[in-house]
Amino acid sequence: MPKRLSLVLLAGVALLVAWLTPAAATPSKTPFKVRTSLDGKTVLPHRIRWLGYPLLPRNKVREVAFLIDGKVRWIEHNPPYSYSDDGGYLVTSWLSAGVHRFTVRATSFTGAKASKTVVARVIAAPEPPAELAGTWQRDIAHEVPGPSDPRCAPDPVPAGRWTLVFERRWIETVFPGKFHPEKSKQTHFGYIIDNDWVPGPNTFDVAGSVTIQVFHDEDQRGGWWCLPGGPGAKYSWAVNGDTLSLAPVGGVDRNEQRGAVFTGNWKRAR
Repeated sequence: MPKRLSLVLLAGVALLVAWLTPAAATPSKTPFKVRTSLDGKTVLPHRIRWLGYPLLPRNKVREVAFLIDGKVRWIEHNPPYSYSDDGGYLVTSWLSAGVHRFTVRATSFTGAKASKTVVARVIAAPEPPAELAGTWQRDIAHEVPGPSDPRCAPDPVPAGRWTLVFERRWIETVFPGKFHPEKSKQTHFGYIIDNDWVPGPNTFDVAGSVTIQVFHDEDQRGGWWCLPGGPGAKYSWAVNGDTLSLAPVGGVDRNEQRGAVFTGNWKRAR
């Protein structure tokens, strides 16, 4: 049989088989719903857990995004679907006082989407005492080893000049050295942690982190000392001239690295 005729016959058979074979079913975008832990709330406190609950089996959920005023601020791919990672909180101190929209948007592996929006008011975070507010620096002579808590990252933090900035939104902690997107993964230089806090006249409470956006290893700002939600501590503070003295109430901060950095005397930066 001529080769060309053979190919024509084979092509005809292939077309017949394709015509007789049912097409593979395309996964349908079956609608579903999502609930959130903020449902029913009209006023949010300083810190609150924010979780999404897609009404789907977990193996059908591709991602759960958390949006504030229409902008994605956090994304989760595994349950529990929690803003600021497992055990983390939505801390509202960085938001302006007033009404905001808090949306959980879930996406299935078929591309179906469901969202739930809560409109709630945020109360302004308190301003820090004038004596405490502003920028302070302290030199730490030796590297601080990683914490003993196995749930924490084991990395040490560097020696050098540390900076604390006390403001309404958070206590900004700036690591020593110059930040570099790649080199800082080894040196840990220049990172910034935004600590959740509540100021008082002679003491302040500090907890986990204030998370304002999805962050990656290459980002300078973001993350936490140990766990996203803490552990918390109470510190006493006193200012004498240009010197700020910090000490954990009770003598111990369970967050060992934070305690090693915070505890001591700081000089006001000019």
